[in-house]
Amino acid sequence: MFDALLLSASAAASTSTEVWNPVIAGPELLSGVGLQPPGQMFLRLYTFSEVAYAQYGDAWSLGALPLAQRLAAINPNVEFAAGILPWMECGVFASEASWWQTAGGNEGATFGNGVGDANPYCKFRLHAPQQGGLPLWLTEMVFVSLPTSQWLGSIGTPAIPGGFAPLGRLPATHFGEPEITELLLFRKAFRPFRLSGGLYYSYALPGGSSGGGDYYGDIFQYRLAFEHVFDERRGLAYAIEGIGLHGLPFRLDGNPVDAGRPSFGLLGVQPTFEFRLGARFVGEAGVLLTAAGMNDVVAVYPNFSIYYFWSSTGQIAGR
Repeated sequence: MFDALLLSASAAASTSTEVWNPVIAGPELLSGVGLQPPGQMFLRLYTFSEVAYAQYGDAWSLGALPLAQRLAAINPNVEFAAGILPWMECGVFASEASWWQTAGGNEGATFGNGVGDANPYCKFRLHAPQQGGLPLWLTEMVFVSLPTSQWLGSIGTPAIPGGFAPLGRLPATHFGEPEITELLLFRKAFRPFRLSGGLYYSYALPGGSSGGGDYYGDIFQYRLAFEHVFDERRGLAYAIEGIGLHGLPFRLDGNPVDAGRPSFGLLGVQPTFEFRLGARFVGEAGVLLTAAGMNDVVAVYPNFSIYYFWSSTGQIAGR
């Protein structure tokens, strides 16, 4: 069934904007909706960083109070992914994390760095657009967050104060905690534009990284990106990306939340510029800005990514 669907989509590619799929970087903050074909792979180097200077109160607001101790973090990642089947792609993120907290409020400056968390994942195509059918790409994805920052002892990263971590991180979960994240992604193309989005739900496994009785609240996220590909030959595009993140005061398993902040949230928006360097390199850069929040920090998030693609066929397909 999947093979027939994909062959139909491929045959219509030259005439239907619904299956237009240029070789570009795609949105930076949204997991890729498209899948790589079997035998195609990429290596992605990217950095999500954060500089926080204020704190939202315990109700949703546009305004905030200055932080007594300012925070900064940088989270360089390496991602490898490969097309396994026409309807499945799998990959993994490995990372380093560094953070700094300035002196203030009668407290001294602190910092930490080391190995960050790892995130293996698999992505499954639910639907590809075809003539006469639903004009959307639909993709399911499952992340498993492994708290290697805590498991690796002295070479891991110490816990970030307040669970502070870059908002744009994929997936944006509690730093240093084992979690499972389920995603549903969609994309609609109307050449030269694309609209992509996704819903993310993260569940923290009982016990936390320490193996004790910690129960962190679940996290719900939604992300939306509008892209304009204005030079397909050179892979040039810009995107406006939005993120909403909500730390929930409950868990799917019904256990009471007794760790981390009981409820928090952030809204952010990022302009992103996409580009291509030759036949196999694509990249993107942007700055994510906090728009509103509750029980979390106001921050600026500079982000940068670059991909290298290769394929057993020698031809690189868009995702």
